[in-house]
Amino acid sequence: MWVVVAQFALVNAAFVGAIAVLGPLVADVSFGRASWGLIIAAETVGLALGGLLALRWRPRHALGIGVGLVTVTALPIVGLALVPVVPVLVVAFLIGGLAIEQFGVAWDQSLQQNIPPARLAKVYSYDAVGSFIAIPVGEVLVGPLAHVFGTTPVLLGCAAVIVAASLAALSTGSVRRLTVGVPAVPAPQG
Repeated sequence: MWVVVAQFALVNAAFVGAIAVLGPLVADVSFGRASWGLIIAAETVGLALGGLLALRWRPRHALGIGVGLVTVTALPIVGLALVPVVPVLVVAFLIGGLAIEQFGVAWDQSLQQNIPPARLAKVYSYDAVGSFIAIPVGEVLVGPLAHVFGTTPVLLGCAAVIVAASLAALSTGSVRRLTVGVPAVPAPQG
């Protein structure tokens, strides 16, 4: 649990800093705020599609796969840095949303199946604090860093943080090997 929470402290700081602070800046100098709204909406569509996929796809090592898929959330940030055009970003954000939803379902399922019910609320509390505590740090740092080093290098740095944190978490055997019980799908009636 702590490995994934540490991963998400870094991932959330880098992702939210890049998207919430630098995303609108890139939009202002390239494709405009109206298109930025469409791009962000594509992420929401990806989240919904990821949820629908999770209804059917139930891998045995869901947490490892989900943690690995978090690397995909670097794509929208790389797109902002290198190819800030609407069609590319719409696709990148949609795929990123799909990937993050796969992680979210795998994480919740893993916690619910491996943490005793009497401790689950406490674990979710630690998860929330640990995963979200660094977001303000990311939001505060990316602006000044972009002012000094430029927007593109900082966006690429944020993407690198996401990939590095995710690969580090994935390299942990306890994350990769954790299995979840795959519930039996009831046979169709009729």
